[in-house]
Amino acid sequence: MSELSDYKVVPLRMTPDAQHCHSVYMREHFIRLMDPNKPKGRTLFMLNVPPYVTEAALSTFFSKLGKVESVLFAAKPGRDETQKWYEGLDEPFSYKEAPFKFKVAYVVFQRSSGVAKSLVIQSIDLFNSSGESLVKTGVELWHDNYMNHYLMDMDETQKKIDAYMADYDKRERAAQLAAKTTQADADGWITVGKDGQGFAQTETTVERVEERIKKDKKSKELKNFYTFQIRESKMQNVIELRKKFEEDKHRIEVLKKTRRFKPF
Repeated sequence: MSELSDYKVVPLRMTPDAQHCHSVYMREHFIRLMDPNKPKGRTLFMLNVPPYVTEAALSTFFSKLGKVESVLFAAKPGRDETQKWYEGLDEPFSYKEAPFKFKVAYVVFQRSSGVAKSLVIQSIDLFNSSGESLVKTGVELWHDNYMNHYLMDMDETQKKIDAYMADYDKRERAAQLAAKTTQADADGWITVGKDGQGFAQTETTVERVEERIKKDKKSKELKNFYTFQIRESKMQNVIELRKKFEEDKHRIEVLKKTRRFKPF
């Protein structure tokens, strides 16, 4: 085991007789901004983790050094990068998969002694006592990914359907309960639920609504909204102008007769 800066360089072995191994860089995890999911003193930080390494495989190996609480991946170091890595993976009927690329890993132990023991190991052996690898690589990995992607497990799918419908029913019951208990707004209306509940028919509410209707009746009238209303309005305006013109003519005739008309 060698060192590089503050990191311990450890070979990653898939089989007991592996000679040319991939190297992983490890150190105790610490950052200025505390992360409750990666507590200080109990988290091991790993760089250059291969794409095919799984959380289960790392958890199995490091459990020999101390009880492991969780193993988390991320595309790169950062406080919110782990959340981005797993975003959308647990959604029902989601076909989104974790990125298949080199990553960083966080191994969280229950005690700080697990981190101390991890930093003195000679290698990370991802195989069992029989020498079988804990992770799948090459053609075997490609075959499993193909089968999992295109073949549907009926039992697993039914479990997802049941869980989704149970959550849906729970949300619907909560919405119905909220519709029944919702208070009326300033106009006396509440959200209409599936049971048909809507207007709260209380005496004060009805009086308030009637008073507002009377007050806003004139302002709510639609004037010149339709085409025929605009046409009729123009015709009425022409009629009034003609009527006024005739009245003016009559007034002038009366003034002429009385000889009081002086146009110049």
